[in-house]
Amino acid sequence: MEKDHMDYAVELDIAVKPTTPVPGLGKEYGYYVGAGNPLFSVGGGVLRTVLKHILHKYHAKRGYYVVETPLLARTTLYEVTGHLQFYKENMFLVNIEGDEYAIKPMNCPFHVLIFMNLLQKYQAKVALPFKIFETGTVHRYEIAGALRGLLRVRAFTQDDAHIFAREEDVEQSLIEVFDMMKDVYEKLFHIPVTSETVRLRLSLSAKDKIGSEFMGEPEMWRFSEEKLFKVAEEIKRRYGIEFFAEEGEAAFYGPKLDVVVFEEDGKEWQIGTAQFDFNLPMRFKLNELLRETHGLEGNIYMIHRALLGSLERFIGIYLEMYKGRLPFVLAPLQALVVGILTGKEDVDSKIKKLVEEAKDKLLREEIRASSLYTTKTHLSKDVRKVESTVKPPLMIYVGQREAEKGLVTVRPYSHAERRRLQRTVSINEIMEVVSEMEEGVKALVGAPVRLPADPSYMT
Repeated sequence: MEKDHMDYAVELDIAVKPTTPVPGLGKEYGYYVGAGNPLFSVGGGVLRTVLKHILHKYHAKRGYYVVETPLLARTTLYEVTGHLQFYKENMFLVNIEGDEYAIKPMNCPFHVLIFMNLLQKYQAKVALPFKIFETGTVHRYEIAGALRGLLRVRAFTQDDAHIFAREEDVEQSLIEVFDMMKDVYEKLFHIPVTSETVRLRLSLSAKDKIGSEFMGEPEMWRFSEEKLFKVAEEIKRRYGIEFFAEEGEAAFYGPKLDVVVFEEDGKEWQIGTAQFDFNLPMRFKLNELLRETHGLEGNIYMIHRALLGSLERFIGIYLEMYKGRLPFVLAPLQALVVGILTGKEDVDSKIKKLVEEAKDKLLREEIRASSLYTTKTHLSKDVRKVESTVKPPLMIYVGQREAEKGLVTVRPYSHAERRRLQRTVSINEIMEVVSEMEEGVKALVGAPVRLPADPSYMT
C-alpha cells in the first residue's frame, strides 16, 4: 500500500500517529490529545523550530515586524471583526468567570490592535505600508469526518502576516508577496515555480451572497476583485503563470489569490495565499485614525498573507509530494555516516576511526548526524531500510577503499534531479558539501540555520 504523509511523518519522527496505542494505558494517543490536534515529536520539534527561525529572519529582513499574540481573547474582539456573525460555527468558545472568550481562530484582529497602538503612540513615525508577521497558532472547528492527518486539523500554526497599505501601494505589495512565495518555495523547499508547475486561483465572492455569507458592500467586493485580477495579470506577464477564477471561494471578509502547485500525476495542492481585505480597516476605523496620525485621505486596505498557509498542512503536502524527503536544513536526521566493516581488525579500526571523525566534525558544526555500521553483505538491506524510512539528505560512506586513502564517499540528495549525487572527499571537505546543501537558506536569510540535536535514536 502506498504511504501517505502520516506514514512519512512517523518514520521521520515528525508526528505521532493518533491511532497508535499508548503503552499501558489501553487507549490511543488521539484519545488523550483530542481529534485534530497534531502531536509533534522530537523530529517535528526540530523541523518546526528551524522553519520558524528561517521564516522569522526572512520576514525581518524584508521589513516585517515580528510579533506574538495570545491564544484567548474576549468575544468582544470578534464582534468588531465580524467573526461572531460570519464565522461563529468555526470557533471554539469558552466561558471564563462570566465572560465569553474565543480560542483564537485568526491572528489578524490582534495584528490590527498592535498597529493601532503603534499609531496611537508614534503617530506619523509609523511608516506605510506597515508589515507585521507572526507564526501564530490558531484553532478552528472542523467536523471529525473532515479531519485528515496534518492536512486538515483543528489546531494549526500559520506563517501569518498582514500588510496595511494605501490604495496606490496595494498592487505592488501583492506582487511582492508572490515574489516572496517564489523565493521561499524555490530556495528552501526546492519547489519550482514555473508556468508548468504552478497556477494562481482567484477565490471570489458569490455575488448573490454578499451581505449574508460575505461581509461588506457589492461595490467594495467589485473593487477588490478587480485589484486581484490586475495583480494576477501582472504575475502572468512577468512569469508566464496562468490564473483561473472560482466564485464562492473567497474568505468572508475579502477575495483571495491562492497558489496551486501541480504534480506530474495531476494532483494539485493549494499552498500560499494572499487575501485583500477592505472590511477590517473599516470596522476598526483605521481610515479615521490614519487621517489623524498621517493626514491621509482615502482608504487604507489590509492584505492577509501566508507563504506556506498552515505549517502543518504544508509539511503534510510536502511529505506527500517528495515521498518524505525533506530539505537538508529541515530534516531531523541531516547526515548519516555509514561504516562498512570487513571483519579484518586492522582495516575495521581505520574505518571506525574515520567514521567517528566524520560524525564528530558534523556534530561540532551543529549538523544533526549519526552513524551506522554494517557489512558488505548487509549493506544493501541496511541502506534500503534507511532510504525507505529516515531518508537523511546526506549519506556518507566509509569502507576499506576510503579508509586506505583517508577519504569518505558523500552522497547528497538532489531535489532538483530527484536522486543522490556522489563524489569522494576528505574529512575536511565534508563541510563544503554541507555548505552547498545550505545555499538556498543562505540566500534567504544570509547565513546557515543550524539546530543541534542528537538523532542517533532514529538509526
